[in-house]
Amino acid sequence: MSFILYSYPDCASHVVRMALEELGAPYRDEIVDMRAGAQQSPEFLRLNPRGLVPVLADEVSGATISETGAILHFLADWSGRLAPSTADLTARAAFCQRLYFLSNTLHADAQLQYYTARYVGEDLAEAARPAVHARMRAHFTLLDLAIAQRGGPWLLGGDLSMCDFYLGGCARWSLIAPRHAPLEPEAISSLPHLSGLLERLEALPSVVRAFDAEDTPRSAYFRSPVRSLRTAHATD
Repeated sequence: MSFILYSYPDCASHVVRMALEELGAPYRDEIVDMRAGAQQSPEFLRLNPRGLVPVLADEVSGATISETGAILHFLADWSGRLAPSTADLTARAAFCQRLYFLSNTLHADAQLQYYTARYVGEDLAEAARPAVHARMRAHFTLLDLAIAQRGGPWLLGGDLSMCDFYLGGCARWSLIAPRHAPLEPEAISSLPHLSGLLERLEALPSVVRAFDAEDTPRSAYFRSPVRSLRTAHATD
């Protein structure tokens, strides 16, 4: 199986790219020029009627899957890697719980942080942002506790998983949010288990390759001042 990754730099497709690189999976890029509105083209809407990246397609059969969490789950099942075995029900349950918390809660609220005005309107956006930031800080505090409880260094414990790539992407977007006030760096850097995870993630060769492929600043989290990353693109 060879994949096509429909992507745009520093969007949610970046999370899938990190996973593909870690797996060593064969794939090629199909850049969707979101600034030119290509995500609303009839051709792309046939792949994902929501008009969002990422979309992952099997180059041979043409089968497609969208939604970041679903793609990560699919790739884990396809490869047999980066997730606990289905034979270990306890570990697999923890994986599913964390993956869908990241998808349904953390990623959803990262979208709310970045696109606040889309949800509440321009008039109310500024007033809503403190509450949104409080939600994000609470999520990251909960995740820091979860890493500690599992003994780290990764979200599920000793083994790297799809969850870690997803967590890294959401943390990055929350910290750089270029259009409006980003989350203060201390909201994450003060959490020792989470910040340690992100620093380890940033150093992985697969993550280095993913950033290089998108010509995006590699110091995604704590190695350089967050302010240097303000021009990056947010998640979609």
